[in-house]
Amino acid sequence: MAPTPGTVTSDERLPATTEVAIIGGGIIGVAAALKLAERGIPCALFEKGVIAGEQSSRNWGWCRQQGRDPRELP
Repeated sequence: MAPTPGTVTSDERLPATTEVAIIGGGIIGVAAALKLAERGIPCALFEKGVIAGEQSSRNWGWCRQQGRDPRELP
């Protein structure tokens, strides 16, 4: 099992404005937020639980196609 990601500090106050709202802090949401921030585009990332701790941490069907254990095959 993968290690648990470290705690990310956040501000629970909602931003007054933003250009992009990203719902979900999985691998795709975090990557999108990173790229937007690198380009100077204001964005807000909203996650109900742990960053990369929901489906991104256990949905092997989407994240890994090769080298699967035979018990994981459909």
